Amino acid sequence: MQLHFIDWLILAAYVVFAIGIGLRFARRAGTDINEFFLTGRSLPWWLAGTSIVATTFAADTPLVITGWVRDFGIWKNWLWWSFAVTTLLGVFLFSRLWRRAMVVTKAELAELRYGGRGARVLRVFLGVMHSSFTNTIILCWVLLAASKIIDVLFDVDKGLALVLACAIALSYSLLAGLWGVVLTDVLQFMMAMVGAIALAVITWQAVGGLGGVLAAGASGTSVPLDQVLRFMPSAGPGGPFDLAFWTAPVAILAVNLGIGWWATEWADGDGVIVQRVSASRDEHHGRLAVLWYAVAFYALRPWPWILVALASLVVLPNLEVHAPLAGQVTAVDSTTVMLESAAGSTREISLRPPGSADDWHPLASTTRLAVGDEVESGQLLARTDSERAYVVMMARYLPVGLLGLVIASLCAAFMSTIDTHVNLASSFFVNDLYRRFLVPDAGPRHYVMVARLTCVGVMCLAAVMAYYAESISDLFTFFLAFLGGVGPVYMMRWLWWRVDAMTELVAMLTSAVVTIGISLTPIHWRLGSLSPGGELLHEGRLLVVVAASLAMALLSLWLGPRPDPRSLVPFYRQVRPIGWWQPVRELAGPVDTASRPLPVLIGVASGLALVYGLLFGAGHLLLGGSVPGMLGFLAAILGAIGVRWSLKRLPAVPIDPPRTKIHGSVDR
Repeated sequence: MQLHFIDWLILAAYVVFAIGIGLRFARRAGTDINEFFLTGRSLPWWLAGTSIVATTFAADTPLVITGWVRDFGIWKNWLWWSFAVTTLLGVFLFSRLWRRAMVVTKAELAELRYGGRGARVLRVFLGVMHSSFTNTIILCWVLLAASKIIDVLFDVDKGLALVLACAIALSYSLLAGLWGVVLTDVLQFMMAMVGAIALAVITWQAVGGLGGVLAAGASGTSVPLDQVLRFMPSAGPGGPFDLAFWTAPVAILAVNLGIGWWATEWADGDGVIVQRVSASRDEHHGRLAVLWYAVAFYALRPWPWILVALASLVVLPNLEVHAPLAGQVTAVDSTTVMLESAAGSTREISLRPPGSADDWHPLASTTRLAVGDEVESGQLLARTDSERAYVVMMARYLPVGLLGLVIASLCAAFMSTIDTHVNLASSFFVNDLYRRFLVPDAGPRHYVMVARLTCVGVMCLAAVMAYYAESISDLFTFFLAFLGGVGPVYMMRWLWWRVDAMTELVAMLTSAVVTIGISLTPIHWRLGSLSPGGELLHEGRLLVVVAASLAMALLSLWLGPRPDPRSLVPFYRQVRPIGWWQPVRELAGPVDTASRPLPVLIGVASGLALVYGLLFGAGHLLLGGSVPGMLGFLAAILGAIGVRWSLKRLPAVPIDPPRTKIHGSVDR
């Protein structure tokens, strides 16, 4: 499509602003890696929290949520709504401990927490993994989303789209450091919210609101419309002890609510939260930053995207093309598939069924169809890509100016996420590998130079991976399962002195090996509705990974040697954790943790009432449920009162460790 001059002007203005911020803070970020990675630990809570929200709103976020709502229903968002529990634990417990630890990365914590040779091995492992794999996967799905957006809006191929996306991101991320990232994040968040709300209002009115969606019926959905609109999936007949009760959606929800939130790698805080908390002024600012993030992330952002997804079902039906005969694919492009039958005849199959348009039609890439593939009669050849529906709705309904603003907000979201994860990957390499073990005595500007070179390498690796990827959702769910069993170990390392480096390493290796093995090995699984046709759903895969990882971690804990409590005294005195630390506490002497279990528990429960009350209260009101909506807001008010009570009873602990190098980290 052709953008208006005004749209191009708005987009250009944001890019100039972002690069200007990068230039403005280039000298400050270049002084040392403490400034480059942590802003000198001087961020106020509102800036740190807004930066977390902006980073987690990547260009892929509205696309993948649109795909979930269209293909499964609103309830599918429990895949990430369930993480509110760990986020609130972060507010009232883990963010305080991370800030007291005074580390740069999660890998550095391993050496501070455990000490000894095993901890150094673990730090190397984490440094390699997070600098070259986990952050790269995140960059990969963000780049994939950018390529889809550029493909729809600017009509260029995927390879060129990735080159353009990388060029924009690198021009800024090499200059800014974390200061530039967080300052541009504030503008990105405001633009993103204004753009998302504007698109939701315009498209919702254009299709006639909820009445228009209901009138359209299920013609555009791959599941019944009543299931699409449900906040919770409907169960089968009978009770929980009947197999028929456990439909696939109900089983998926049970895994997400029962396992998903505590089993994943970010159970005690993901890399973004840890970095922003570590960069905050003090423990109090770090805690408020995560609280603001929890409210904005779960309660404020989802509904504009969900409304656009529902509206798209009225005008963008799901379309599929099936093979009319068995044969071999001899040619495939964006419009046709050529099949050669066993008898030698050739059949041309159009990928433009009724209901197609230039911007909305089935794509062979969604089924990974390629030349040489053998297909059966009736096999799915191509279908529409639900993740693209959000961008198509933008292009169709937004007027001049607003379209430019929304495109600029997606560009800003892309740059924000890219900047953060390139910066994170670089911090793991420089802080936990290069400076700690390879070149420990170079000057501060040398390390900044290495950090910037690492950014280029990480970006190139992510671009190559994105070029061969197809589905944002597939990458996201693989990432959730990849370290799906380490969450319990990550939480317990703060609460129990017996957890050691080997426990953590065994849990991670088991999760990684099992996830890759399941993904690459053809096995006929029998997990009921979690394995339809013998193939594991994401939730089934997560269940298997968590069971294997947790079993191996417990076995390692049982068979391995007990850590020496004396080696844990420095960590205990600095971080002051709560929980089962009696042998260490006796050696450390009197240490005030300034934490009590009751305010922590009440704070988490109240925070959940606040977040879920706002989320579902707004949802019910938007979709016609006035009474449930008002009850939701009442729960939010009561939750806010409980949150305030808990925060008052969890005072910040002043931490002022000596400015020395600890375990090869940055100067403190």
